[in-house]
This record gives sequence, structure tokens and C-alpha cells, in this order.
Amino acid sequence: MRRHVVGTPDGGHLRVHSFGDGPGVVMVCGSNTAASAYFRAARKLSRTVPVHVYDRRGRPGSSLQPEDYSMDTEISDLRSVLEATGSSAVFGHSYGGAVALEAGLQLPVARIALYDAVPNIGGALPTHFLPEFESAVLRGEVRRAVTVLGKGISVRLRESPLPDPVFQGVVWMMTVATRKGRAWTGTVHSAVKELAWLDGNRPSAERYAGIAVPVVVLYGSRSDAFYRAIAEALADSLPNGTCVEVSGADHSALDRAPDVLMRQLQDFFRPPRRA
Repeated sequence: MRRHVVGTPDGGHLRVHSFGDGPGVVMVCGSNTAASAYFRAARKLSRTVPVHVYDRRGRPGSSLQPEDYSMDTEISDLRSVLEATGSSAVFGHSYGGAVALEAGLQLPVARIALYDAVPNIGGALPTHFLPEFESAVLRGEVRRAVTVLGKGISVRLRESPLPDPVFQGVVWMMTVATRKGRAWTGTVHSAVKELAWLDGNRPSAERYAGIAVPVVVLYGSRSDAFYRAIAEALADSLPNGTCVEVSGADHSALDRAPDVLMRQLQDFFRPPRRA
């Protein structure tokens, strides 16, 4: 892996982690995650094609989110990474999937893969918890904020028999024992503006009908039901879209990079054989 920095038109910078050299796939991470959460998946995918994972705004190693943060910020940043790496393929997870779809409308991308993408189609994404989440972030209560975020979005977590204090204890253990958890202190604040943008933008699936390039829309069979609903609505509207359920996978599957998911991505992004 090679680390390097890419500048942005507004004077900012983005930390990029490249697995292989040359044009390939740019991975766009989800909310409350750093690029490091995708390293295992990037290594596996890089056996097929070079992979470039970048820390989006608000993550350690990259610039803070600007005051006027919006999806325009994300598209400009993604354009900078695509140009710097010579890449034209994009893979987006969760919020990164929403970024990838907007890129399909605005940037010269050739292929797009999504996993549990959350363009807030028709308001399908739960956002009722946002005031409580923002309050916890502003108070610096990282474990509380992560608990509110997790239970707010996921019905599975919300219906967990664990009371909040015990759940926060599990979160604390993750901040000590896992790469993803250790990154939360540096990422949770950036999720406030990202989720607020999703809450304020609830497009119809038809918005993305202008994306003509191949798009594979993946969702986990063990992810919450709204991910499937969004995936199916997108695939129905995309002229060159395919919807695929990933058996046994949940929303955090990319942390583990199971073969069943990685094979889908490897096959989709595999360079064509030369005649």
C-alpha cells in the first residue's frame, strides 16, 4: 500500500491509500468510517484491479468539512481523486454509494458498484434520531453518539435486548479492539453534516435514470430492509443497472470482505481481456 495526498480546488487535501499503481477503482467510504475500514476489501479487490481508497473530508489525514459542506464538496473531492489516479471506476458503500451515484450524473465515470447505498430514496433512510445524535457529538460523547447512530439507523440494533449502558460498553470495547472503532473519535463528527444532507435530500429513484454506464447495486441479505428497498428502486430506474443480494452479508460486511461479496466486485471491475 502506498499513501499519498491529493489536493482539492478549494485548497484542501485528501489522504489516499493506493493498493496497486495506475488507473483502477476509487472506493468511497460511508459515514462514521475511515479509509482504514476498507483496507481488507481493497487488498482483495486489488488482485484484480488497482484500488484507491481515500479519507473523505472530516477524517484524520484529510481536511475538515467546510462550513458550506454539501454533496458538491464530495463530487469535487472525488473528481480530484479520480484525476490524480487516472481512474474511471467507482465503488461506494453506504453514504459513499450516494456520492458514487451523484458522480454518475456529473463525472466521466465508466463503471459504478454500490453496496448498501443510501441515497435517501423517498425518505427510506431513518433520520429521526439526528437531533439526539448531533447533541451527543457536540458534547464530545463519542460512545453515546455511536450508540444513537447505530440504533437510530438499524432496526436490528434498535431491537437488541441490550440496554444502552451495556450497548455503550460494547462500543467502548470496539474503540479499543478494532480498527474501525478506534477511528470513531476522528470520524463521528463528520457524520452530522452528511446525515443532515441525506435528511434534506429525498430524491425519487428516477433521478438517477440518466446514469447510462453499468451499475451493480449490491445489498446484504442480513442488512436492514430499507437497503434492499433502495437497491431495488435504483436498479429499476438505472438503464444499465443490476441488483444483487449478497447472501449472509450485513451492512458492515466490507470490514470482513467476505469472498461472496468480493467475487461480485472482482467480476464487475475485472479488466476486459485483450484480444
